Amino acid sequence: MKRTLISVIVLSIFLCGTAPAQIPGKLKQAAREALKAKTDQEKQKADESATGDQSGARPAASKDKDRKYAPGVSYSSLLEGVKLLPKDGQFGIHHIQATFVPDDCKGGFVVLRTADGKELCQWDWKPDRLKKPYTLLGVTTTTDLTNNQNVPSGRVPLTTPGDYVLDFYLPTEHFYTYPFSVTKIGGDDPFGEGQCYVLKGDWRSWGYLYYSDAKPDQNLEWKVWLRHDGCAEKDVKIAVEISRDQDGELVCTGREGTTYSLKPDWVRYAFDMVFPKGKEVPHGTYFKAKDLLNTDGAYTLTMKIDGESYGVWKFVIEGNKLKYKGRAVRGEAAPLTFIEGGRDAWWYGKE
Repeated sequence: MKRTLISVIVLSIFLCGTAPAQIPGKLKQAAREALKAKTDQEKQKADESATGDQSGARPAASKDKDRKYAPGVSYSSLLEGVKLLPKDGQFGIHHIQATFVPDDCKGGFVVLRTADGKELCQWDWKPDRLKKPYTLLGVTTTTDLTNNQNVPSGRVPLTTPGDYVLDFYLPTEHFYTYPFSVTKIGGDDPFGEGQCYVLKGDWRSWGYLYYSDAKPDQNLEWKVWLRHDGCAEKDVKIAVEISRDQDGELVCTGREGTTYSLKPDWVRYAFDMVFPKGKEVPHGTYFKAKDLLNTDGAYTLTMKIDGESYGVWKFVIEGNKLKYKGRAVRGEAAPLTFIEGGRDAWWYGKE
């Protein structure tokens, strides 16, 4: 590269009639400039290697808005699979399932970034094909992008409070993104619960109504993620109720008298819905999905923990079917944050 550049400069000097006495100085200057350019290039490559290639070379999101079934992520597997160990702040992903991954895809990767774009970690995965359209993202390699070192454990420390994002990639496409936050809670009281690291995000806001294989004769369940807002476990009583907005009738409830032990990390809980007191069937009888779907209209689901309001979720039944809403509406929600529930999970966000 240097030799070619210098040869061109020498030829130009002679063609322009430059005096021979001036040639050595200009050759030295050209050599210095060529060396500096090469050094700058090598430094840039070294910087990119050390920081996980933050030069913008990652694949972009698809601009094709006409795809009916774009690649995505099973949302329940995502909320289950993103984990932060409370005591030491070790962060990792586990058993996350993608949806509608192309048949010819040989693998991809997931990148952890700070909210301002600094890359921290990369998990390379290969597809483990499940029943269509699901694919398990089988992690093969974990790389700490702050030092470009392999991480055999698959976990990296994430102990700086702040906002982060997980970006999911196919070889040629950025297909999903999940924002979340890390917070440090607790105190230094030696007789207290201590300090720990916790996650904040859609775990607190979203839950789903579920009945197996979307068969109305199956039991109706409400599934949601819960954690204790402290660094120890706490036993609580949880009440779930679904009422019809038009007349305020209580149509079903969760089982009463059950104690749940909440931890500082997010855990998914499934609440069997049963007939409430005063119905013609014995109290506590399983409530089937068809018992809800038989009457169209707007409904409200409420949750209380130890008697205190925890959240309210609204949904609608139309044509004897649950309607999708917001980020769970296929074809209308943004693909990068679409909430995929498959055929038997209807997701709703907290009001």
